[in-house]
Amino acid sequence: MDNIEIANILNQIADILELKGGNKFKIGAYRHAAQIIEAMPKDINEIYKKDELEKIPGVGKSIADHIRELIETGKCKKFEKIKKYVPKSVVDLINIQGLGPKKVKFLYKKFNVKSIADLEKLVKSHRLLRFKGWGKKSEQNILKGIKLYHKFSKRFLLGRIYFLAQGILKKLKAHRDVDKAEVCGSIRRMKETIGDLDFLVTTRKPREITNFFVNLPEVQEIRAKGSTKANVLLRRGPLADLRVVKPESFGAALHYFTGSKAHNIAIRKIGVKKGLKINEYGVFKRVGKKFVKIGGEKEEDIFKAVGLPWIPPEIRQNTGEIEAAEKGKLPNLVSLKDIQGDLHMHTKWSDGENTILEMAQAAKKKGYKYIAITDHTPTVGVTHGLTPNRVLKQIKEIKKINQKVKGIKILSGIEVDIRKDGCLDLPDGILKKLDVVIASIHTAFHLPKKEMTKRIIRAMQNPNVDIIGHPTGRIINKREPYQLDLEEVFKIARKNGIVMEINAFWNRLDLNDINIRLAKNFDVKMSIDTDAHSLSGLDMMIFGVATARRGWAEKKDIINTLPLNKLLKIFK
Repeated sequence: MDNIEIANILNQIADILELKGGNKFKIGAYRHAAQIIEAMPKDINEIYKKDELEKIPGVGKSIADHIRELIETGKCKKFEKIKKYVPKSVVDLINIQGLGPKKVKFLYKKFNVKSIADLEKLVKSHRLLRFKGWGKKSEQNILKGIKLYHKFSKRFLLGRIYFLAQGILKKLKAHRDVDKAEVCGSIRRMKETIGDLDFLVTTRKPREITNFFVNLPEVQEIRAKGSTKANVLLRRGPLADLRVVKPESFGAALHYFTGSKAHNIAIRKIGVKKGLKINEYGVFKRVGKKFVKIGGEKEEDIFKAVGLPWIPPEIRQNTGEIEAAEKGKLPNLVSLKDIQGDLHMHTKWSDGENTILEMAQAAKKKGYKYIAITDHTPTVGVTHGLTPNRVLKQIKEIKKINQKVKGIKILSGIEVDIRKDGCLDLPDGILKKLDVVIASIHTAFHLPKKEMTKRIIRAMQNPNVDIIGHPTGRIINKREPYQLDLEEVFKIARKNGIVMEINAFWNRLDLNDINIRLAKNFDVKMSIDTDAHSLSGLDMMIFGVATARRGWAEKKDIINTLPLNKLLKIFK
C-alpha cells in the first residue's frame, strides 16, 4: 500500500468514528495522521522498512500499528471491525458539500439514506424542511454538492496522483532496456485534476517493457496488453496507458500525447498551411504526391516546423500561447528555483504539527532565504488560535530562534480571520507589530456575491493587511469558490498594494490558473505559499508553482521570488 491508500483508510476510520459519535480527540488524531501521510513525497513503505513509522508527525503507537498491518497484510483489524457498523456508501456522503458527519448520521438514522441517489430523492421531496436546521438554503447547497460530486467523481486531484506518476516514471527510466521515458497528458501540463495517466517510452525490447509495466506493484488490473501498448487500472483508481514508440518519433509522440487537444489541433492547422502533416509519428512534408518525414525525434522539431519556439506544457491550452509565440512574446514562466521563501505556514502554536525551529530548519534545507510563521487566530475555531497575548509571545520566540538559526530569516506573521462583516480577528495594534499579515476567510462561505466582495474589500482596506490568503475559498472537487467579484477585488488590491496568494496546497490551488492570469492583467502581485501544517507540507510548493505557470505568471509577478530586503519593502 502507498501513502494515499493508507491515508484514505485512516480518513475512513475517522469518518466512521465521527458518524458513530466517537471521541473527538481520537478522530482528530486519525485525520491529522492521514493529512501528514498523504502529503509526504517520501514513500511510507521505505519509512516502514526502517521501522520509523512513529517518527512521522502525528503517528503514535496505535496508528503506527494500523499502518504496519496495512503494509504487511493489506488489511487493518480496526478498520475491518468498525466498517461493519456503517455502509461505505453512507460514509461517502460526507464528501458531499453541504453535509457533515452529524447531518449524514441524521439522514441515515431518520430516513435510511444510504446513497447519493437516496439523498437526492429525499432533498427533492422537501421532507427535510419539517426539521430544525434544514431550510431551503440547505437543500440548494446539498443539490449543488451532489452536482459537484458527479462532475469530479471520475477525476483525481493532481496532488494525489503526481507522486504516484513520478514513482512509476522513475521505475521505467531505471529499467535497463528503456532509452527514454516521460509522463504525458494532463499531468505533464500540471492540470489540477487528472483523468488518467499516459507514459511514453522508447526501447529496443517493447514486449519486455510492456510486461514490466503491467506487472508493477501499483497495478491492480490489466485491461489490455500488446507489443507496444498497455492499459492498466492502478490500485489507487486511475487508468494508466503505456505507449512504446520508435526513437525517431519520441518528440512527436510526446507533443501529441501531452495535449491539450485544442493546442494540438491549432498546431496541426498551422502545419497544413505550410504543407506539413503533423501527428504522433512525426512531421512530414509533402514532396510531390508523397509525404517525407522531416522531424519528430525531439519535441522542439514540432514547434520549429511551424515556425514557433518551444512552448511550455503548462500553457498549451490554445488560449493565446500560439499567438504569443508567433509574436515572440511568450512569458518567461516562474520556476521552482526562483522561489526564495514561503510566506504561509502553521506550527504547534496553532494547528500545525511542528515547531517554529523545525519549520525553519526544513525550509533552510530547501535553500529558502526566509519564511513567515502565520498561525491561525481564534475565530477560525482551530485549537490554540493565537490571542493578542500569544501573538506577542510568539514574536519574542521568533526573535530568539532567529538568533540560533543562521542562513534563513524567520518573519513573524499571522493568518488573521476575516469576519463576516470584513473586520479582522485581531486588533490593529497587534497586527502592526507583525512582519506579514495574511487575511483569510474561513467561515460564512455562502454570502451573496455583493456582500462577500464588500467583506474582502473591507479587509484589504486595513493598512496592516499584506496578503489575502486562498482568495476564493475553494476546496477542489469538494467546495466551490464563494461568490466574488474578482475584478473589483483585483482593482482594490492593485490600488492598495495588496498581494493575492496562490495557495499551493494540492486541494486548494487558489488562486487557480484562470484567476492568476486575470490578476496578472490587473498588475496585481502574488505570492506562492504552501499553507504547510507540517514539514511535508512544505513540499507542496511544486503545485503552487505549476499553477502559477499555468496562469502565465512570471518571476516578476511573484513577490517571494524577491530577496528579503526587497520583499520587506513591499510590506511597509
